[in-house]
Amino acid sequence: MNWSMLFIAFALAVIMGMAFSALLIQMRPQWSPRKRMLVAASWLPAVVILLTLVGMLVVHMSGPGVHENMKDLALAATAALGAVFAVLGFAGGLVGAALANRKRRQ
Repeated sequence: MNWSMLFIAFALAVIMGMAFSALLIQMRPQWSPRKRMLVAASWLPAVVILLTLVGMLVVHMSGPGVHENMKDLALAATAALGAVFAVLGFAGGLVGAALANRKRRQ
């Protein structure tokens, strides 16, 4: 995995955080800005963690091929990448939500 993948994932997380924060401003105006920002930033990591768990279940349920027995490595790699992208999604979502709240105040 190269650095451009991480930069693209962070940029997409920022955009999604901004969009979801704007949606929450319309749907839940009674919420505080901090709560909207945390909710906008946390939905993408929740989806990533859920999909990571589904991927780990698929790896665990699949049978090994001929002369292949590396399920433990595949599970560890899937969990590590899911955790990295969840943290990256949360950080990007926080940045995007903060930018959306900042634009809204001005």
